Amino acid sequence: MQMVLKCAACLLALAAAWLRAEDLPSEIRILVPVTAGSTLDARARVIADAIGQRLKQRVIVENRPGAGGIIGALAVARSKPDGSTLLFTNNSHVISPHIYPNAGYDPIRDFAPVAQAYVSGMVLVAHPSLQVASVSELVALARNESKALSYASSGTGGLPHLAAELFKQVAGIELLHVPYRGDGQALNDVLSGRVPVMMSGYIVVLPHVRAGKLRALAVTSNQRTGILPEVPTIVESGYPAYKLDTWTGFFAPAGTSAGLIDKLNREIAAALATPAVQAQFAATGAEAAVTSPAEFAAFVRQEWEIDGRLVRKLRLAPE
Repeated sequence: MQMVLKCAACLLALAAAWLRAEDLPSEIRILVPVTAGSTLDARARVIADAIGQRLKQRVIVENRPGAGGIIGALAVARSKPDGSTLLFTNNSHVISPHIYPNAGYDPIRDFAPVAQAYVSGMVLVAHPSLQVASVSELVALARNESKALSYASSGTGGLPHLAAELFKQVAGIELLHVPYRGDGQALNDVLSGRVPVMMSGYIVVLPHVRAGKLRALAVTSNQRTGILPEVPTIVESGYPAYKLDTWTGFFAPAGTSAGLIDKLNREIAAALATPAVQAQFAATGAEAAVTSPAEFAAFVRQEWEIDGRLVRKLRLAPE
């Protein structure tokens, strides 16, 4: 009997230890693979604050920009799979490795999808000096110019880069890509008129559109956004072949336990439902889109295949 009791006690102790091991760490870092002030960064900080308030612990956002998101993604892939380090990224997670074949990680094998966060869109803007007020006028100008117009992006392999290259393809025009190290640098040159066109997230350019410093020509989403209701979609502007859904999500390093993934998924879902996050999304044209880890994993695998075909079709390469 004593032996049975001792075995039972050992089992209980092991179970308790396992449960403690599955607790979330006391501090969580969220790595964002873009510069501070970008759309992805701004929303990451609001979500992180909501998660931190729920958990009553530190949730830190760190910017690791560069190489279309590869630098930040690689840092997370090499982190301990203990729930303390997460990647918060967008479509670039499955775009950049197709462009940079020596990225150093596999976006499917080396990560554990935790939760999709939101869907949103981008906006195609032009400097007023270009004297175009619509997509059709931009296309006509691009076709008539002897030298290709240039467009700015946050960097090769990023979502704005792919969005602009897809627009070039469906519109049948030439635009010269001018990559920068982040949205801020790109925006500065577009505001000055040095580079006349840019594809960007709403948060980055919205204040300048409202101030009349930039003209919004079209949004990439399938439907118009409530924050720019007067701006048509690219599809509405005459290009029904333009299809590019923008999404974001959280990833942990591969090997993170299913228990930790599930706990993180629940906390992220709860944070996205808070009034503060919902208000920020409403003000900046985003919509929460939480999924289970399994659903998100299946979605990411599908996007990896779709974007790979698109990168090959557009013949995108490092610059």
